[in-house]
Amino acid sequence: MSLRRLQVKAVRCLQEIEADLHPHRNYVFGPNGAGKTSLLESVYLLGRGRSFRTRDTRRLIRHGESRLFVYGEVGFDDERHRLGVAFERGKLDKRLDGAPAESMATLASILPAYVIDPSSHGLVEGGPSERRRFLDWGVFHVEQSYLAAWRRYRRLLSQRNAALKARTGGAELEAWTAPLAEAGAEVDALRRGYVTRLAPWVEAHGQRLLQVPLRIEYRPGWPEGQTLAQALAASRARDLQTGVTEVGPHRADLLVRLGEGAARDEASRGQQKLAACALILAQVALHAASLGPERAVLLVDDPAAELDRNSLDRLVQLLAEAPAQQLLTGLPGSALTPVSEAAVFHVEQGGLRRMV
Repeated sequence: MSLRRLQVKAVRCLQEIEADLHPHRNYVFGPNGAGKTSLLESVYLLGRGRSFRTRDTRRLIRHGESRLFVYGEVGFDDERHRLGVAFERGKLDKRLDGAPAESMATLASILPAYVIDPSSHGLVEGGPSERRRFLDWGVFHVEQSYLAAWRRYRRLLSQRNAALKARTGGAELEAWTAPLAEAGAEVDALRRGYVTRLAPWVEAHGQRLLQVPLRIEYRPGWPEGQTLAQALAASRARDLQTGVTEVGPHRADLLVRLGEGAARDEASRGQQKLAACALILAQVALHAASLGPERAVLLVDDPAAELDRNSLDRLVQLLAEAPAQQLLTGLPGSALTPVSEAAVFHVEQGGLRRMV
């Protein structure tokens, strides 16, 4: 599902721009601070409902404006959709084909958006929440039942935590614990299946990017060898003491191993970025294998950052093979060279101009 047409108004330094995008490869060049990253943020906002740089959408609104707006036309074969998001007074308004969208998940399923940017190393270096978010979005895009399972688990978790904070014990606490264990087991099973499918793609992309083995290992959020119901029973006294549920899928993690060690602890910043790129590109590849190629958009912001020339060359080669529509940014005269049959844009002073 490629993004054919994009309109952006009042996103950071961008004033009001329109662009007809190439279905495969688009390059956006411009000086620092010109709006290259803001353009990618706009697309990400359209597909994810938030920026990849900040959780506070208010910060995206251009200075002096009260509202931002992003509109996109997407299509694949005979399927066409019009997507729109507007943010004003702390509320994100979502539209699909001219009518209110049921949820952000509706837009996300139509325009799956993945991003590689200079902070991508945080996927490896950061805490478990970063990797859980990566994992959950991946499962969401290829398993239709996942969203409902995850929402049910989060609702039950909130209810059990409320009971724990109220120091409720006995039958009332168990009334939330049994269904929580059931919902968590469903979430866990879908995640495990996804990681099993993702792992070979990670290994293949990691070998090409880092030239050493790259592996992922799933940690469910409770001790191996126990069911979630058993882990919740064992943790009951501690949960009552802390007032929160200490075990479950909300505590899961994805261990990233580079060679024989943990990439988080032993890899350099450049290696961490390449490992994160391998994870994201593996996710894009699995998405394409599951749903068909060119059904996602990959946003690549300044791929040359923190990479030596050989590493960048390997990354560029893998990007050339990635089965997704791409928007790539770079400085004028950078090592990022547009391929033939691609659209090339220049952004400066809040405006966008197509060069090729």
